[in-house]
Amino acid sequence: MNNLVPPSGYYLSNRLGRVYLEALQEAIGRNGLNALLNLTGNGGFIDQPPANDLALGFELATVSNLNRALEMIYGPRGARGLALRGGRAMYARIIEAFDLPTGFNEFAFRLLPVSTRLKIGVPALARALTQQSDQTHRAADRGNHFTYTIERCAVCWGQSAKSPLCHLTVGLLQEALSAFGRGQEFRVSQTECRAVGAAACVFHIEKEPIA
Repeated sequence: MNNLVPPSGYYLSNRLGRVYLEALQEAIGRNGLNALLNLTGNGGFIDQPPANDLALGFELATVSNLNRALEMIYGPRGARGLALRGGRAMYARIIEAFDLPTGFNEFAFRLLPVSTRLKIGVPALARALTQQSDQTHRAADRGNHFTYTIERCAVCWGQSAKSPLCHLTVGLLQEALSAFGRGQEFRVSQTECRAVGAAACVFHIEKEPIA
């Protein structure tokens, strides 16, 4: 693939990179993932996936280049749907892979009202993902919604676009909100994107479930 995004010098933990590749494989299949890895010069991950450890060793540019390759192969609309699916698949794997501080799967957390679960869960997810990367995730409670901000976003790192690119993150947040909301769906939209010229990627999360 021409014009690959060069290395950023910023990283995800190896385990988070592994989770990302596993979720992407769930969305597009083993052959699809292998094609993307070869296209982006990451074929070494086919036989040797990232280590299952917390060392910061998975380049942000790898995620960005795979996201670009996804659009190249499947087109903008197809890539958007697959990225959303991959993001949603990431959430359960993140819960399994990392010791999140809120105990999302513990009985006491599941008994809390949905509004409380959202108020606890969204910032806790942001803190956990910050700890697993050189990215900074921040969640802010705005009353009737949350804003979720990512600095040094891996999905769109080094890219330029006319519209937001971070569908993978939208899918991840959608699935997290659904888990916090006992299966209800919540609207998540990207309002700012670094690839479009913003300083950071920003997402709007509605607190009221979709009727």
